[in-house]
Amino acid sequence: MNNKLMTMLVACALSVSALSTTAVFAEDAAVTGETPAVTETTTTPETTPVAYEPEITLITPKWTGDSDIVFEVDAKGGAVYPQEMYVYGADDAAMPIISVPSRVEVNEEGRGRVKFTNDALNNAKTWDDTFTNQISVDWTKYSEIEFVFAFELNGQDKYRSMFVEASVKAPAPTVTPTIPAEPSTPAKPTENKGTTTITPNASAAKDDKKTNTTTTTKKEAPKTGDTMNVALYASLLLVSALAAVVLTTKKRITE
Repeated sequence: MNNKLMTMLVACALSVSALSTTAVFAEDAAVTGETPAVTETTTTPETTPVAYEPEITLITPKWTGDSDIVFEVDAKGGAVYPQEMYVYGADDAAMPIISVPSRVEVNEEGRGRVKFTNDALNNAKTWDDTFTNQISVDWTKYSEIEFVFAFELNGQDKYRSMFVEASVKAPAPTVTPTIPAEPSTPAKPTENKGTTTITPNASAAKDDKKTNTTTTTKKEAPKTGDTMNVALYASLLLVSALAAVVLTTKKRITE
């Protein structure tokens, strides 16, 4: 028997066995009325969580040193936390601001406002050039403020930066008004008594009368402290002289 014939016989035997097995299963199903179970595999699609996107809006676009800075936030049911602050000057270098307190006023849905009061900003501190000592912020040197906010919801963290223009002018110097001195009263000129000066006018024209100008200047005698009545003693001296003359005259007549 050759190999081809042997192969054909084996194939026929396998075919008969398969047909008989199928017939037996079909007969059992017809007797019991049951449908053979079919196992199906179902695949559950994976769900990607929705990205957390909070919102923040600037209410105060410019700060001049005399108002609050306010932000309106919508944390989408999450929480909001104010974080760092930085200021920028003419060289665009960021200088950190040290812990400026804020007021977070949001509801359970995460909607509300975050406020930085004017007093808190004016009392803010920063570092000196060596980053060793805290000094007050000189707001006149800076033109922009950066506020950093952190939002959190179900383990998702989001950060947002908001920039506010700053334009703070130096206070005007205090000027103390000066009261002008009262004008002094000029001293009255001293009158001189007893001197008369006559000044002839220049030559007058023909047929004009010459006039003289008389200027009287009075002089006061210097005070010596002597209060003796000079006129009285002069009168006595004159009477004595006259008496002496009379006596002398009578004596000559008698002789």
